[in-house]
Amino acid sequence: MGGVDKYSVRALRSSPLRLLLKDFGVLLTVLPYLPLLFFPLNTESKEPKPQGASKVKSIQSNVIQALLGLLEIILLILFIPGIIALPGLVFLGVALLCILVLRLIAWPTQGPRILYSAEDTAIAPTTDLHPHERWVFINGICTGSSGLQANIDRLSHLFGRQVLGIHNQSWGLFGDLLECLLQRCLDYKTLDARVACEIVKEYLVDKEVEKLVLLAHSQGGIIASMVVDAMLMELPADVMGKLEIYTFGSAASHFHNPPTSSLEANSSSSSSSAQTTAIPYIEHYANEYDMVPRWGVLYATCKLLNNRYAGNVFIRDQATGHMFVDHYLDPIFPIAKHGDPKAAVKAKRGQANGNGDVNGQGVTNGNGHLEEALSYLDSIVDVDDAIPLKRRNTTPLKPLAKLKDRKNYGTVQNHHIPASTTNGNAKPSTHGIVDGFDAIGGDALMEQAARGKTVKELSRLWRYLGGSSPEERQKQDVRDRAFGRAIVAGRRGF
Repeated sequence: MGGVDKYSVRALRSSPLRLLLKDFGVLLTVLPYLPLLFFPLNTESKEPKPQGASKVKSIQSNVIQALLGLLEIILLILFIPGIIALPGLVFLGVALLCILVLRLIAWPTQGPRILYSAEDTAIAPTTDLHPHERWVFINGICTGSSGLQANIDRLSHLFGRQVLGIHNQSWGLFGDLLECLLQRCLDYKTLDARVACEIVKEYLVDKEVEKLVLLAHSQGGIIASMVVDAMLMELPADVMGKLEIYTFGSAASHFHNPPTSSLEANSSSSSSSAQTTAIPYIEHYANEYDMVPRWGVLYATCKLLNNRYAGNVFIRDQATGHMFVDHYLDPIFPIAKHGDPKAAVKAKRGQANGNGDVNGQGVTNGNGHLEEALSYLDSIVDVDDAIPLKRRNTTPLKPLAKLKDRKNYGTVQNHHIPASTTNGNAKPSTHGIVDGFDAIGGDALMEQAARGKTVKELSRLWRYLGGSSPEERQKQDVRDRAFGRAIVAGRRGF
């Protein structure tokens, strides 16, 4: 699976210690955004609220996370004075004791490493329609076992599939950030990452599985990138072609996706629809003022111009918050107040539902309230090629000067795309970064192809909403266009 050059990833160009210091410095610069991780608080989530024991566990987890964060702040303040005042062995003993106490406090929030979404009678029919698909989710920072269960239940309800959750256990906000540093810079594979590698590999090599959708949030993005690195070393390209990856607020510093054929083969190929990379679909969603992606995906794609970060990146301008459901799923993939994820899709097609009338902008439910549908996904994309131009002029392309015909080589580039949309806590704008690989014309073709399109046209994940699939929606789009042409022809008297 050649074609990925050694200059594409900074981890191959710098020492781990240097990376650690650099990443820590970048982390310090984004700390002012720390209070915005949990805001806005007034989000109107349409998902059912936890009840009974689930509600108690949720409250317990939130209280423990707050306590852990407070204690870790106190310990960080006392760290330097402790080094100065205490003898070496005494300081080491106190540090180990503090770590033990923090672990004991966090212990009630832990649970099984693997969880499954609860059975939902509303999605059972759509789940049966996709027996050859597997969906896996890796949670992010500050998420207990109950939080992971709520996340995968929401994903299952939203996309109409059973979802397997891999619990990336939390040890408090600052403990999780420290673990992120070790994973990003030292390639430290925690037990969560090792479990994820085994599950993903098991699904990919299973002949009964035709598609594996891997979703990740926050620190889960780092684990997903580590899984990709491991799988690329072990599995052939045709097996990796089953994989699709979608991240939210990713903290990862890189994402590999090498070409599946040589430069000469790509240059001579005339098919624009052929798969040219190992993983056919990768998408990343990020809020502009979310601290974690500003340290992860946004920094890696917008600041590290010589860094490889495969996948389309969609940025919600001026949006804050890092919570998976409240600040990502709800604004990006809205569901109707009556809890049907298909309603938003039906609204845009002008289909009636059982609860009320539908027009071109939203669905009116039984209470007479107009529900906005797919406002973010329907925003028009306006391509800005400033960042891609800078990326094309950076050093990774210099070693390729020895190629006979450099203009026929299209690197995997990231493209900056501002667009207009509306979200609950930001001004009506968003950005996208489209990642494209094309042997002839390369990133320039991707920029041209993205112009004038909506986020929905560039995004793939939304096509799974309500138990549907990209293939089914493509057929529906073809039928809709044919129906539209028939109406126009009829009006013209043909």
